[in-house]
Amino acid sequence: DTKKLNKPSQAKLRRELNAIKREFFPYMLEVTKCAPQLAIMQLGDAYKNFFKGLAKYPTARKKGRDDRFGLSNDQFAIKAKSIRIPNLGWVRMKEPLRFDGKIMSATISKRGGKWFVSVAVEIDDTIKKVVRTGKIVGIDLGITDLLVLSDGTKIKAPKPLKTNLKRLRQLNKVLSRKKK
Repeated sequence: DTKKLNKPSQAKLRRELNAIKREFFPYMLEVTKCAPQLAIMQLGDAYKNFFKGLAKYPTARKKGRDDRFGLSNDQFAIKAKSIRIPNLGWVRMKEPLRFDGKIMSATISKRGGKWFVSVAVEIDDTIKKVVRTGKIVGIDLGITDLLVLSDGTKIKAPKPLKTNLKRLRQLNKVLSRKKK
């Protein structure tokens, strides 16, 4: 009988976590309170999907393996190439935000010893109209140039091998100097 089952919900999980986190998980007090709350919300959704038959039973994640946490839009700020993370401060990013729109949330994850930020942005669905000029152009795919247009315009091909070889040389140099 489904009415007699003690199904975990977000509220029940949050109450239970708040009761035991100081004793069993003291490291949770070092981070912002929103990270565990968002994880509890996701766990509550996972249980809801499991009991509906839409997903498998949720499994526990281990600390130190594929670490990640989420922040809601009121918990962080982005300016140009920086992001402000609670309890950490302003952190430089490799590139600025690509899309303009309403910032919904951010997920900060660790892969290969590096931290990455994934920002969810709500953008308008308006499609920009293409201005038609009435001109026709032919395209030739080439070897030395990526594209050659019939009006004589040449578009250079990207050279990823050259840049990646340079990066590989730098990384090999760093690796060869490391002590075991």
